[in-house]
Parts: sequence; C-alpha cells; structure tokens
Amino acid sequence: MNLLILSHKPPYPVVDGGCHAMDRFVRDLLKTFPVAKIQYVCIATQKHPFKANEIPKNLGANISFSSVEISTRINPLAAFKHLIQQKSYHISRFKDNAILNKIEAITQTNQLDYIFFESIFCGAYIDEIMSLSNAKRVLRAHNVEHLIWKKLASNTRNPFKRWYLNHLSKTLKDFELDFMSKNDHVFSISPRDNDYFKQKGVPQTNYIPVSMKGEQTKDLKANSICFLGAYNWMPNKEGLLWFTNDVFPMLLKKHPALILHAAGSYSEEIKGLKNKKQIVLHGFVPSSKSFISKYGIFIAPILSGSGVKMKVLEAMSLGVPCVLSKHAADGLNLPALIPVCENNQDFIEKVSLLLQDKDLAHRVGLEGLKYIKDNYASGLVTKKIKDILIKV
Repeated sequence: MNLLILSHKPPYPVVDGGCHAMDRFVRDLLKTFPVAKIQYVCIATQKHPFKANEIPKNLGANISFSSVEISTRINPLAAFKHLIQQKSYHISRFKDNAILNKIEAITQTNQLDYIFFESIFCGAYIDEIMSLSNAKRVLRAHNVEHLIWKKLASNTRNPFKRWYLNHLSKTLKDFELDFMSKNDHVFSISPRDNDYFKQKGVPQTNYIPVSMKGEQTKDLKANSICFLGAYNWMPNKEGLLWFTNDVFPMLLKKHPALILHAAGSYSEEIKGLKNKKQIVLHGFVPSSKSFISKYGIFIAPILSGSGVKMKVLEAMSLGVPCVLSKHAADGLNLPALIPVCENNQDFIEKVSLLLQDKDLAHRVGLEGLKYIKDNYASGLVTKKIKDILIKV
C-alpha cells in the first residue's frame, strides 16, 4: 500500500497544536498500516521552515519526508485582486508550481492508494490531483477554517476590518465546502465540526479524534497558572490579551503572589505583556509537556476558532487541572468536574477555587486524565481509521 500525505507546514519540530495533531496522525497511520510505504510532502515557509534533523528517529523506515519551500507572505496587490475576484486569498498563497511539480513526480512513479490532506490549505491542488491520480482522497479537517475568521470578525470593533474579515470568511467557506465535496472522506478531529459538516451537506465525514497518551504529572507549582500556544494563530493571541487585560488583574487582587507563565512561538508578536505585573513570557519552549507539568493550572481563554484545542488535550493528558473558556471546550464532552467558564467573573471564580483547594485541583486533573484515556487512546483511533478506510 502506498500513501501520500500533504501538509501546509512541516509537522516537526512540534511547535504548536497543529504540529502535535499531525505527529499523532503519522504515528497512528504507521500503526494502522504497518507495512505501507508513506511519503510525506510538506510546504515549508518563512514561518514554518523544514528541519530534517527534527524528524523523530523512532518513526521507522516506512515513511519518508520531503518539503518544498515557498513564500506565503501577504502581497497587498494580490490580496486586492482576490477581493475583486471574490476568491480565497488564504488558499492561493499556498499555490506554487514547485509543489505541483513535486506532486506530479510522485504520482507518476507511484501507484498511490490514498492521498491525505492535512488541512484545507493543501486543497489548492485538488483539481490537478484528481486528474493525476485515482487514489482515494481523504481530508483531515483540524478546524472549520472559515468559522475562525467569522468569529474573529464578530470580535473586531473596527468596522472596515470587520467587513474584510467577513469577506475572507465567506470566500474561505466557498472553497472549504467545495474542496470537501471532492474528497472521498473527511476526518474531523472535533465531533462538533463533524456535525457542522454534515449539516452543510458533507455526508462522507467522520469524527476521528487525535490520539493522546495519558501520564500523571507531579505536584503543581503553587501560585502559578500557565498558558501555551503559537501566537501567530490569531485566536491564541486574542485570548491571551483578553485574559491579561480583563481577568488576570482581578485574580491578582485575590491572589497577590500569583504568576502567569505564558509560552509559545511568536510570543514577540504580543506587544505590551513584557512590562505587565507578574506575567512571565517564556517564548518558545522545546517541551510543551515539561512546561505545562511545571507551571499548571492550565488556562485556555480562547474566544474564537474552531476544532479541538490540542494544548487542552495535552494538559489533560498530563493530569494537569484545566480552566477553559466555553470556546476552548468546543467539541469536548467533558466531565462536569472540569471547569468551563461563561465570562470574566466565571473565570476568576473557578481559577481562584483551584488555587485555594489543592485537593480539588488534584481531582480535576485526574478527571481530565481519565477522560483522555477513555476517549483518545491510540488503539481506539487506529481502529476507527482502519474501519473507515476499508469502506472508502
């Protein structure tokens, strides 16, 4: 069996939730089809360069990685042209002849059984791929991409910016649903996204969660909360700014020794946090697990976006207690003990409760860990993949 995976960025190093989800899918495919030959082609950009030395050595010899470097920098003239043409500028930035040539070469020398698309941005090549190969096509949907931009628009006060973000959302929606119709199957990593796609007339979608490994962390640091995310993803940046402006100052009044530890790539893009009282910016950290284990309680103040939030799953897989916004809990059928917040005051009260009650914090962490083991074990995921692909 020959498989091709196309991704819009390299999965390694694992610098964000998307990379984490891609890494887990690679490992689950290798378990599902242990004798298959897998070729992984990723798009490398200025923000996400390809680093061959970061590829884990334990993946084995059945998978090979390669990349094509392109520029996805925003071009105002091209953006205006797409605005007039009512086409998605998001997608066109990932279209490049060098990538198409790479795909052509692979399809000419390999009889492919399946082609997997990691996110809709690789869908820029769907029409050419359909003419080049009879392989079954599978989209792995990390989010409902157009809903992210729709929510960002609704949270924006500037009327022109709101109008433009709504335009981006509409053109992205048109492309997203059309691209889905051209796939033999869609793997949605969120049950809520899966339901949304079905409502929009995508019958060939199934919920396939991201597999996670559960492990118990040590005792948490006192008077400490943390957040981890890539800040070139707008919902992370938006959420952290909201939390530090509207929630954290009130928490400090109740807990004067409290420190917020924030880590993740592109933290330099969050201006104004360096000088804020009792906020420590760690920048990119090589191990998200080590960071979360050391500095939890883990907060997830996400206000927009779609799909399952990978860092939430990761924090729960470590037995770290989490306090989530309602949006961060989207797609998760969580136990009642795990705190989900409706507003600022709710966040303040629920974080305070865990800071004050170590036993409760411990129970919340264990409940999250059990949830991960019951719903995200690799064996459950690989069985789902195999059962569905046999029918495709």
